Amino acid sequence: MMKNSLSTLVRSTTTLVIVLILSFFITRVAYRNPAAMLAPRNATQDVIDGVARALRLDEPWYLQLWYYLYRGPDIQGAPMGLFHWPPALGFSFRKQAPVTDLIFAKAPVTISLALGALVIWMTIGIIAGVAASRWQGRLVDHVLAFFAYVGLSVPTFLSGILISYFLFFQLTSHGFAWFPSSGYVPLTENAVEWARHLLLPWATLAIAEIGIFQRIVRAGMLDVLGQDYIRTARAKGLSETRIYLSHALKSALNPIITLGGLELAVIMGGAIVTETIFGLDGVGRMAINAALDGDFPLVIGTTIFASSVFVLSTLTVDLMVQWRDPARQS
Repeated sequence: MMKNSLSTLVRSTTTLVIVLILSFFITRVAYRNPAAMLAPRNATQDVIDGVARALRLDEPWYLQLWYYLYRGPDIQGAPMGLFHWPPALGFSFRKQAPVTDLIFAKAPVTISLALGALVIWMTIGIIAGVAASRWQGRLVDHVLAFFAYVGLSVPTFLSGILISYFLFFQLTSHGFAWFPSSGYVPLTENAVEWARHLLLPWATLAIAEIGIFQRIVRAGMLDVLGQDYIRTARAKGLSETRIYLSHALKSALNPIITLGGLELAVIMGGAIVTETIFGLDGVGRMAINAALDGDFPLVIGTTIFASSVFVLSTLTVDLMVQWRDPARQS
Protein backbone atom coordinates (compact mmCIF):
# COMPACT_ATOMS: atom_id res chain seq x y z
CA MET A 1 0.00 0.00 0.00
CA MET A 2 2.89 2.36 0.83
CA LYS A 3 4.43 1.79 -2.60
CA ASN A 4 1.12 2.50 -4.35
CA SER A 5 0.54 5.62 -2.25
CA LEU A 6 4.01 6.96 -3.05
CA SER A 7 3.47 6.31 -6.76
CA THR A 8 0.15 8.13 -6.62
CA LEU A 9 1.74 11.09 -4.83
CA VAL A 10 4.52 11.37 -7.42
CA ARG A 11 2.00 11.17 -10.25
CA SER A 12 -0.16 13.84 -8.62
CA THR A 13 2.78 16.21 -8.14
CA THR A 14 3.91 15.70 -11.74
CA THR A 15 0.38 16.44 -12.95
CA LEU A 16 0.28 19.73 -11.06
CA VAL A 17 3.64 20.81 -12.48
CA ILE A 18 2.51 20.01 -16.04
CA VAL A 19 -0.78 21.87 -15.51
CA LEU A 20 1.09 24.90 -14.20
CA ILE A 21 3.44 25.04 -17.19
CA LEU A 22 0.64 24.48 -19.71
CA SER A 23 -1.68 27.06 -18.17
CA PHE A 24 1.10 29.62 -18.05
CA PHE A 25 2.04 28.94 -21.67
CA ILE A 26 -1.56 28.92 -22.94
CA THR A 27 -2.38 32.25 -21.31
CA ARG A 28 0.60 33.77 -23.08
CA VAL A 29 -0.72 32.44 -26.37
CA ALA A 30 -4.33 33.46 -25.69
CA TYR A 31 -3.46 36.99 -24.58
CA ARG A 32 -1.18 38.23 -27.33
CA ASN A 33 -0.82 41.70 -25.84
CA PRO A 34 -1.64 41.43 -22.11
CA ALA A 35 0.00 44.77 -21.35
CA ALA A 36 -2.55 46.52 -23.59
CA MET A 37 -5.38 44.78 -21.75
CA LEU A 38 -4.01 45.81 -18.37
CA ALA A 39 -3.17 49.36 -19.35
CA PRO A 40 -5.74 52.16 -18.93
CA ARG A 41 -8.20 52.68 -21.75
CA ASN A 42 -6.85 54.80 -24.63
CA ALA A 43 -3.33 54.45 -23.23
CA THR A 44 -0.45 55.44 -25.47
CA GLN A 45 2.09 52.94 -26.73
CA ASP A 46 4.67 54.31 -24.29
CA VAL A 47 2.34 53.58 -21.38
CA ILE A 48 1.67 50.06 -22.70
CA ASP A 49 5.39 49.43 -23.07
CA GLY A 50 5.92 50.69 -19.52
CA VAL A 51 3.31 48.24 -18.19
CA ALA A 52 4.99 45.40 -20.10
CA ARG A 53 8.41 46.24 -18.64
CA ALA A 54 7.08 46.68 -15.11
CA LEU A 55 5.34 43.30 -15.17
CA ARG A 56 8.09 41.58 -17.20
CA LEU A 57 5.60 40.82 -19.97
CA ASP A 58 8.18 41.67 -22.61
CA GLU A 59 10.34 38.67 -21.64
CA PRO A 60 10.01 35.08 -22.99
CA TRP A 61 7.27 33.04 -21.35
CA TYR A 62 9.66 30.61 -19.67
CA LEU A 63 11.49 33.49 -17.94
CA GLN A 64 8.14 34.89 -16.84
CA LEU A 65 7.28 31.43 -15.47
CA TRP A 66 10.50 31.32 -13.47
CA TYR A 67 9.85 34.77 -12.11
CA TYR A 68 6.31 33.71 -11.24
CA LEU A 69 7.58 30.68 -9.33
CA TYR A 70 10.57 32.27 -7.66
CA ARG A 71 9.46 35.75 -6.78
CA GLY A 72 6.36 37.21 -8.39
CA PRO A 73 5.48 40.92 -8.28
CA ASP A 74 6.67 42.84 -5.27
CA ILE A 75 3.79 44.21 -3.23
CA GLN A 76 5.19 46.52 -0.58
CA GLY A 77 8.50 44.70 -0.90
CA ALA A 78 7.06 41.22 -0.19
CA PRO A 79 7.86 38.36 -2.61
CA MET A 80 4.74 36.55 -3.82
CA GLY A 81 6.09 33.56 -5.76
CA LEU A 82 5.12 29.92 -5.31
CA PHE A 83 8.57 29.13 -3.89
CA HIS A 84 8.07 31.46 -0.94
CA TRP A 85 6.12 30.84 2.23
CA PRO A 86 3.24 31.20 2.27
CA PRO A 87 3.02 30.20 -1.41
CA ALA A 88 1.21 32.69 -3.60
CA LEU A 89 -0.49 32.25 -6.96
CA GLY A 90 0.43 35.67 -8.25
CA PHE A 91 -1.19 39.09 -8.09
CA SER A 92 -4.37 40.20 -9.86
CA PHE A 93 -3.61 43.51 -11.53
CA ARG A 94 -7.29 44.02 -12.31
CA LYS A 95 -8.47 43.58 -8.74
CA GLN A 96 -5.24 44.79 -7.10
CA ALA A 97 -5.16 41.83 -4.71
CA PRO A 98 -3.23 38.57 -4.31
CA VAL A 99 -4.78 35.75 -6.32
CA THR A 100 -4.62 33.40 -3.33
CA ASP A 101 -6.72 35.78 -1.24
CA LEU A 102 -9.28 36.15 -4.03
CA ILE A 103 -9.64 32.38 -4.42
CA PHE A 104 -9.92 31.78 -0.66
CA ALA A 105 -12.63 34.45 -0.49
CA LYS A 106 -14.73 32.66 -3.13
CA ALA A 107 -13.91 29.06 -2.17
CA PRO A 108 -16.50 28.74 0.67
CA VAL A 109 -19.30 29.33 -1.84
CA THR A 110 -18.05 26.65 -4.23
CA ILE A 111 -17.23 24.22 -1.40
CA SER A 112 -20.72 24.62 0.08
CA LEU A 113 -22.30 24.13 -3.34
CA ALA A 114 -20.24 21.03 -4.18
CA LEU A 115 -20.45 19.23 -0.83
CA GLY A 116 -24.19 19.83 -0.40
CA ALA A 117 -24.95 18.55 -3.89
CA LEU A 118 -22.67 15.55 -3.29
CA VAL A 119 -24.62 14.52 -0.18
CA ILE A 120 -27.93 14.79 -2.05
CA TRP A 121 -26.98 12.89 -5.19
CA MET A 122 -25.02 10.19 -3.33
CA THR A 123 -27.87 9.55 -0.87
CA ILE A 124 -30.66 9.48 -3.44
CA GLY A 125 -28.52 7.69 -6.04
CA ILE A 126 -27.56 4.88 -3.65
CA ILE A 127 -31.12 4.42 -2.37
CA ALA A 128 -32.53 4.40 -5.91
CA GLY A 129 -29.80 2.05 -7.15
CA VAL A 130 -30.40 -0.42 -4.34
CA ALA A 131 -34.15 -0.29 -4.96
CA ALA A 132 -33.69 -0.83 -8.70
CA SER A 133 -31.48 -3.87 -8.11
CA ARG A 134 -33.81 -5.21 -5.44
CA TRP A 135 -36.80 -5.14 -7.83
CA GLN A 136 -34.91 -5.74 -11.07
CA GLY A 137 -37.18 -5.85 -14.12
CA ARG A 138 -40.23 -4.71 -12.19
CA LEU A 139 -42.16 -1.46 -12.31
CA VAL A 140 -39.93 0.23 -9.73
CA ASP A 141 -36.84 -0.54 -11.80
CA HIS A 142 -38.40 0.82 -15.01
CA VAL A 143 -39.67 3.99 -13.32
CA LEU A 144 -36.29 4.72 -11.73
CA ALA A 145 -34.54 4.05 -15.05
CA PHE A 146 -36.89 6.50 -16.79
CA PHE A 147 -36.17 9.30 -14.31
CA ALA A 148 -32.44 8.54 -14.47
CA TYR A 149 -32.40 8.90 -18.25
CA VAL A 150 -34.44 12.11 -18.09
CA GLY A 151 -32.02 13.59 -15.56
CA LEU A 152 -29.03 12.60 -17.69
CA SER A 153 -30.60 14.04 -20.84
CA VAL A 154 -31.49 17.49 -19.51
CA PRO A 155 -28.56 19.98 -19.67
CA THR A 156 -27.62 21.64 -16.40
CA PHE A 157 -28.43 25.13 -17.66
CA LEU A 158 -31.95 24.02 -18.65
CA SER A 159 -32.67 22.21 -15.39
CA GLY A 160 -31.36 25.22 -13.46
CA ILE A 161 -33.63 27.61 -15.38
CA LEU A 162 -36.66 25.33 -14.93
CA ILE A 163 -36.01 24.89 -11.21
CA SER A 164 -35.56 28.62 -10.77
CA TYR A 165 -38.74 29.34 -12.72
CA PHE A 166 -41.05 26.88 -10.98
CA LEU A 167 -39.61 26.77 -7.44
CA PHE A 168 -38.72 30.45 -7.16
CA PHE A 169 -40.67 32.58 -9.63
CA GLN A 170 -43.96 30.66 -9.64
CA LEU A 171 -43.99 29.99 -5.91
CA THR A 172 -43.05 33.58 -5.08
CA SER A 173 -45.69 34.99 -7.43
CA HIS A 174 -48.30 32.89 -5.64
CA GLY A 175 -47.22 34.08 -2.21
CA PHE A 176 -44.87 31.24 -1.26
CA ALA A 177 -41.43 32.86 -0.93
CA TRP A 178 -39.71 29.69 0.21
CA PHE A 179 -36.53 30.07 -1.84
CA PRO A 180 -34.45 33.17 -2.60
CA SER A 181 -33.60 33.98 -6.21
CA SER A 182 -29.86 34.34 -5.70
CA GLY A 183 -27.10 35.13 -3.28
CA TYR A 184 -25.17 33.30 -0.59
CA VAL A 185 -25.27 33.42 3.20
CA PRO A 186 -22.20 32.00 5.04
CA LEU A 187 -22.82 28.91 7.14
CA THR A 188 -21.22 30.57 10.17
CA GLU A 189 -23.62 33.49 9.89
CA ASN A 190 -26.94 31.65 9.59
CA ALA A 191 -27.14 27.89 8.93
CA VAL A 192 -30.83 27.94 7.97
CA GLU A 193 -30.40 30.76 5.43
CA TRP A 194 -27.22 29.10 4.14
CA ALA A 195 -29.18 25.95 3.29
CA ARG A 196 -32.21 27.88 1.99
CA HIS A 197 -30.09 29.86 -0.48
CA LEU A 198 -28.36 26.70 -1.72
CA LEU A 199 -31.26 24.26 -1.99
CA LEU A 200 -32.10 25.14 -5.60
CA PRO A 201 -28.46 25.10 -6.79
CA TRP A 202 -27.97 21.78 -4.98
CA ALA A 203 -31.00 20.33 -6.73
CA THR A 204 -29.75 21.57 -10.11
CA LEU A 205 -26.40 19.83 -9.74
CA ALA A 206 -27.87 16.70 -8.19
CA ILE A 207 -30.42 15.97 -10.92
CA ALA A 208 -27.94 14.72 -13.52
CA GLU A 209 -25.65 13.06 -10.98
CA ILE A 210 -28.45 11.04 -9.38
CA GLY A 211 -29.09 9.31 -12.69
CA ILE A 212 -25.43 8.38 -13.13
CA PHE A 213 -25.02 7.04 -9.61
CA GLN A 214 -28.33 5.19 -9.64
CA ARG A 215 -27.30 3.22 -12.74
CA ILE A 216 -23.81 2.52 -11.40
CA VAL A 217 -25.11 1.35 -8.02
CA ARG A 218 -27.67 -0.86 -9.72
CA ALA A 219 -25.08 -2.45 -12.02
CA GLY A 220 -22.62 -2.94 -9.15
CA MET A 221 -25.27 -4.47 -6.91
CA LEU A 222 -26.43 -6.91 -9.59
CA ASP A 223 -22.85 -7.97 -10.23
CA VAL A 224 -22.19 -8.59 -6.54
CA LEU A 225 -25.52 -10.37 -5.98
CA GLY A 226 -24.40 -13.09 -8.38
CA GLN A 227 -21.37 -13.99 -6.28
CA ASP A 228 -21.09 -17.27 -4.35
CA TYR A 229 -20.90 -15.66 -0.91
CA ILE A 230 -24.28 -13.97 -1.49
CA ARG A 231 -25.84 -17.35 -2.27
CA THR A 232 -24.20 -18.72 0.87
CA ALA A 233 -25.67 -15.86 2.91
CA ARG A 234 -29.12 -16.64 1.55
CA ALA A 235 -28.65 -20.33 2.33
CA LYS A 236 -27.87 -19.39 5.93
CA GLY A 237 -31.22 -17.68 6.16
CA LEU A 238 -30.11 -14.03 6.26
CA SER A 239 -32.81 -11.51 5.43
CA GLU A 240 -32.82 -9.85 2.01
CA THR A 241 -32.46 -6.42 3.66
CA ARG A 242 -29.28 -7.49 5.44
CA ILE A 243 -27.92 -9.15 2.31
CA TYR A 244 -28.49 -6.04 0.20
CA LEU A 245 -27.28 -3.43 2.71
CA SER A 246 -24.61 -5.23 4.73
CA HIS A 247 -23.09 -7.45 2.06
CA ALA A 248 -23.88 -6.41 -1.52
CA LEU A 249 -23.82 -2.63 -1.08
CA LYS A 250 -20.60 -2.72 0.96
CA SER A 251 -18.85 -4.65 -1.82
CA ALA A 252 -20.23 -2.38 -4.57
CA LEU A 253 -19.13 0.90 -2.97
CA ASN A 254 -15.65 1.23 -4.50
CA PRO A 255 -16.73 2.47 -7.97
CA ILE A 256 -19.25 4.77 -6.27
CA ILE A 257 -16.54 6.31 -4.09
CA THR A 258 -14.23 6.73 -7.08
CA LEU A 259 -16.82 8.42 -9.27
CA GLY A 260 -18.08 10.53 -6.37
CA GLY A 261 -14.60 11.90 -5.74
CA LEU A 262 -14.08 12.73 -9.41
CA GLU A 263 -17.46 14.44 -9.77
CA LEU A 264 -16.86 16.42 -6.58
CA ALA A 265 -13.50 17.59 -7.94
CA VAL A 266 -15.11 18.73 -11.19
CA ILE A 267 -17.72 20.79 -9.35
CA MET A 268 -15.12 22.19 -6.95
CA GLY A 269 -13.22 23.41 -9.99
CA GLY A 270 -16.18 25.64 -10.68
CA ALA A 271 -19.83 24.88 -11.35
CA ILE A 272 -19.93 27.83 -13.71
CA VAL A 273 -23.45 27.43 -15.11
CA THR A 274 -25.09 26.83 -11.74
CA GLU A 275 -23.20 29.67 -10.07
CA THR A 276 -24.24 32.04 -12.83
CA ILE A 277 -27.93 31.06 -12.87
CA PHE A 278 -28.33 31.41 -9.11
CA GLY A 279 -26.04 34.40 -8.62
CA LEU A 280 -23.45 32.55 -6.54
CA ASP A 281 -20.13 34.37 -6.51
CA GLY A 282 -17.90 31.30 -6.49
CA VAL A 283 -14.57 30.25 -7.99
CA GLY A 284 -16.04 29.20 -11.34
CA ARG A 285 -17.81 32.48 -11.93
CA MET A 286 -14.70 34.39 -10.91
CA ALA A 287 -12.58 32.36 -13.34
CA ILE A 288 -14.89 33.16 -16.27
CA ASN A 289 -14.91 36.87 -15.44
CA ALA A 290 -11.12 36.83 -15.15
CA ALA A 291 -10.79 35.20 -18.58
CA LEU A 292 -13.09 37.79 -20.15
CA ASP A 293 -11.25 40.67 -18.45
CA GLY A 294 -7.82 39.42 -19.50
CA ASP A 295 -6.75 38.98 -15.85
CA PHE A 296 -4.29 36.20 -16.71
CA PRO A 297 -2.73 35.87 -13.21
CA LEU A 298 -6.20 35.09 -11.86
CA VAL A 299 -6.87 32.71 -14.75
CA ILE A 300 -3.67 30.81 -13.95
CA GLY A 301 -4.45 30.82 -10.24
CA THR A 302 -7.96 29.42 -10.63
CA THR A 303 -6.67 26.79 -13.06
CA ILE A 304 -4.06 25.64 -10.54
CA PHE A 305 -6.69 25.68 -7.79
CA ALA A 306 -9.05 23.49 -9.84
CA SER A 307 -6.22 21.11 -10.75
CA SER A 308 -5.09 20.88 -7.14
CA VAL A 309 -8.61 20.03 -6.00
CA PHE A 310 -8.90 17.37 -8.69
CA VAL A 311 -5.52 15.83 -7.83
CA LEU A 312 -6.25 15.91 -4.10
CA SER A 313 -9.65 14.31 -4.61
CA THR A 314 -8.17 11.62 -6.84
CA LEU A 315 -5.43 10.92 -4.31
CA THR A 316 -7.93 10.71 -1.44
CA VAL A 317 -10.24 8.40 -3.39
CA ASP A 318 -7.36 6.14 -4.38
CA LEU A 319 -6.21 5.84 -0.77
CA MET A 320 -9.76 5.14 0.39
CA VAL A 321 -10.23 2.40 -2.20
CA GLN A 322 -6.90 0.82 -1.25
CA TRP A 323 -7.86 0.95 2.42
CA ARG A 324 -11.23 -0.69 1.70
CA ASP A 325 -9.77 -3.40 -0.56
CA PRO A 326 -7.12 -5.51 1.23
CA ALA A 327 -6.20 -7.22 -2.07
CA ARG A 328 -4.92 -3.90 -3.46
CA GLN A 329 -2.70 -3.25 -0.46
CA SER A 330 -0.25 -6.00 -1.34
